Amino acid sequence: MKSYHVLLCLFFFCSFSFSAQQVTLKGELKPWHKVTLSFEGEALNENDGDNPFLNYRLNVIFKNNGRIFTVPGFFAADGNAAETSATSGKIWKVRFTPDAIGEWEYEVFFRYGENIAVSTDIYEGKPIDFNGVKGTFIVNESLDETSVLRRKGRIIYNGSSYAVHAATNEVFLKGGAGSPENFLAYHEFDQTPPSHKYRHHENDWNIGNPTWKNGKGKSIIGALNYLASKGMNSVYFLTMNVQGDGDDVWPWTDKHERYRFDCSKLDQWEKVFDHMDDLGMLLHVITQETENELLLDIGELKTQRKLYYRELIARFSHHLGVIWNLGEENGWQTWAPKAQSDADRKAMARYIKTTDPYKNLVVIHTHAVEHAQDHILNPLLGYPYIDGVSMQIKKPEDVHYTTKKWIETSKNFNKPWVAFLDEIGPADTGAKPDVDDISHDDMRTNVLWGNLMAGGAGVEWYFGYKFSDNDLKCEDWRSRDRLWEQTKHAIDFFKIYLPYRDMVVADDLTESSTDFVLAKKEEVYVIYQPKAEELQLDLTKDSGKFSVRWYNPRVGGNLKKGKIKSVIGGKVVTIGMPPESEGDWVALVKRKSNQTLENTTTVQPIVLDALSDFQIIEDNVTYYRDKKNKALAIKASKEDQRQGFASAKAIFNGDTGMYNVKLHAMAEQDGESSYTIKINNVGVKTVVNPKVSESFKKVELHVGALYLKKGDIIFVSSNADSNGLLPEHGGTAWSRGRWNSITFSKNNILENEGLDNAKAFEEIEGKIEIEAENYHLNTSNNSPRKWYVRKEDGHAPFLNIDNHVKQASSKAYIEALPDTRVTHKDKLLRGENFFPIPGSGGIVGYKVNVKTPGKYYIWVKAYSSGAEDNGVHVGINGYWPESGQRIQLCKGKHKWTWSSAQRIPENHCGTPNTIYLDIKEVGEHVIMFSMREDGFELDKFIITKDAQFKPQ
Repeated sequence: MKSYHVLLCLFFFCSFSFSAQQVTLKGELKPWHKVTLSFEGEALNENDGDNPFLNYRLNVIFKNNGRIFTVPGFFAADGNAAETSATSGKIWKVRFTPDAIGEWEYEVFFRYGENIAVSTDIYEGKPIDFNGVKGTFIVNESLDETSVLRRKGRIIYNGSSYAVHAATNEVFLKGGAGSPENFLAYHEFDQTPPSHKYRHHENDWNIGNPTWKNGKGKSIIGALNYLASKGMNSVYFLTMNVQGDGDDVWPWTDKHERYRFDCSKLDQWEKVFDHMDDLGMLLHVITQETENELLLDIGELKTQRKLYYRELIARFSHHLGVIWNLGEENGWQTWAPKAQSDADRKAMARYIKTTDPYKNLVVIHTHAVEHAQDHILNPLLGYPYIDGVSMQIKKPEDVHYTTKKWIETSKNFNKPWVAFLDEIGPADTGAKPDVDDISHDDMRTNVLWGNLMAGGAGVEWYFGYKFSDNDLKCEDWRSRDRLWEQTKHAIDFFKIYLPYRDMVVADDLTESSTDFVLAKKEEVYVIYQPKAEELQLDLTKDSGKFSVRWYNPRVGGNLKKGKIKSVIGGKVVTIGMPPESEGDWVALVKRKSNQTLENTTTVQPIVLDALSDFQIIEDNVTYYRDKKNKALAIKASKEDQRQGFASAKAIFNGDTGMYNVKLHAMAEQDGESSYTIKINNVGVKTVVNPKVSESFKKVELHVGALYLKKGDIIFVSSNADSNGLLPEHGGTAWSRGRWNSITFSKNNILENEGLDNAKAFEEIEGKIEIEAENYHLNTSNNSPRKWYVRKEDGHAPFLNIDNHVKQASSKAYIEALPDTRVTHKDKLLRGENFFPIPGSGGIVGYKVNVKTPGKYYIWVKAYSSGAEDNGVHVGINGYWPESGQRIQLCKGKHKWTWSSAQRIPENHCGTPNTIYLDIKEVGEHVIMFSMREDGFELDKFIITKDAQFKPQ
């Protein structure tokens, strides 16, 4: 974390005095990163008679390119209360998350007056202390490559029935924990009843993760690590449950206080929430529950309630995934006749939405049965400050209907709602532990797929009160390990295979009343059937040929073929039985002419056009649209455009997989422009135009093979260049870095006859051990590097390189060659001697036969002689999951050493035993290693299901 001390001018206009004031600015000055401004005022205490939370108000206005954010601030005691538990101090803070590059201006409004904190007039009150401070800071283009949220941007409402990421417009599908609802009743938070300790998750905490007060917080951080490792992306929790079921969570200095906030406790919450940002997890903030909806101002929007919401917004709205929930089971019911009114609900939503500078989603949690939902929700339809519904549903079989109902009804009021399923009944059971329901059939079929197949935005799992690890007492999220996996399988299917935001519910296209159907007419149909049976689909309105593939929602994995592999439309067609006759299945029926599911050479490449698909990034050097040449170009006639690179970005919406990439550019006589390609702002290759004797010559520049995920951000940058050969205007002519498009062709690396005929290595009791030189596939992958076998009696085709076969097992190993970056001083060439993106360098593959699917930890035995030959990636079947990227060796130089550590930003040497692959299906797979650094030497590797395994 960097700190910037900026000398700013402070004007008090009433007395025309002038003084200098120091402001501390902390944070990484990049888009989607938290920036904290700290100011020093007079000494105050949480318990002062002149209440610092109510009678003082800090707002900071941030401006960028005409956009204005009014961000509330807060009293922060000594500025380090999470560590010191301070109740007094001089520090005030504002937390802000910029969403764009360039210069940001800010101006401080610090006012004093009775109840000033709940006034919406920014000029009301007496200016004091640091009021009037102004300043600027520069945010540079550099998207975070590890956090999903920083890579894709804030989760926002965009007027559709799906929440999306602001930077990429990619849909956010929610999958996460709805229990324990009193997640924040954690024993190592200040002034908190010890309802939760999460001891089972202490070992899930990793070196470099946050703690407070000499190591507190490891188990709650570890719990989040575990949940994120299962692919989950959200947590549901109450920030206030006084008089409620748990009665153990509150933000105030005392359970009975309503106007003063506990600075240290809330700063400790912030450490947890910061880590959730790092993990890509959404904060589903439940602001109250049915038992206490009248606790503040008897339910009305007055001083107590406004102050409570303002403090939450000031401290936590900057996080990149936030849903403000107006309350659990909010509103009248026969057993709760005293409740908030329609007017109360609308007032709350409006206040939160207008006070929150980022306009995070606002939703309301429902009662469990339809008539009670209708009573509360119908008056809110079309209300501009409510974005969605947080559904509680008593019966699992009602989820599909109820989700569909509220999405369709809300669209009729011109304010489509995002429909989340956040609490499933029956109330006593909810989603049971694995030990009590190992298959989770009802939860998977009716609830998970029922919501998603109705156009829903995802689920959070409620745990009931009858079984162990229940809603108020859950200590171990592993109690639902199988449920998390099944949730991820569903979300993966939607993200990888479906254009689901363009699909509509079409349940009437099959005869079965239990099937769920989504359709994009004339293109793709998906049918979820809870029981395997022969399936018919009405394609009378769609002619053409369609492929038929099947997905197993219980175990995930790749698509499978049934007996019927394709059908002709124009009639009701039989698509046959799924590959197995048991369980639920998903059928994917896709038009052949458009389909990209088959990895064949006939698939048309994906083209991203420079003019129509790319967004120009405004910077010191900026592209213009050269419509005559159908290219982006640089105005090299202006001297200030000749220094540096212009950039543009686009979203990759193809299927996740490996691609061969080409940049289509225009070479010119004036100079040889360079082009840099980045994925999620990680540089992968720089290519240069050839020398030509004519201008505007179209050329193909080979970027090489890349592994891309749907939603990745593609950056293309180029520069103006002069070779000094052509005189012009008293100087020489310059090329303009023109380019027209970038294309992505499917890389069919696994379509290999040798691989097909190879005898697979057999898994025995959850373990496979393989000598690296016994590969079944070896390819340069269109890169300038390849793996070579090193033996005593053989030589790689390169001179003067060390040989380490004497200590290698079987007296042989493989090495990534040529090795041109031996020391840190040697030039780093992305795409040549350094491959940060997995699957882009040389690859070796090993066919394995897995009999017991599950999580397999990967250990490699490697030889490293320095800091530039100690990294490699591992993947499976052409996919390179994050869990297999950046295997790192630090210790054990100049000898064969075992490692299973993953390099992360906080720890470049990696955390031991963190590299793994999830192998979901029985059968043959291909384990693949892709070079990260040339010179890497690999002797052998082991895959094992034993998490405690350590090679000898």
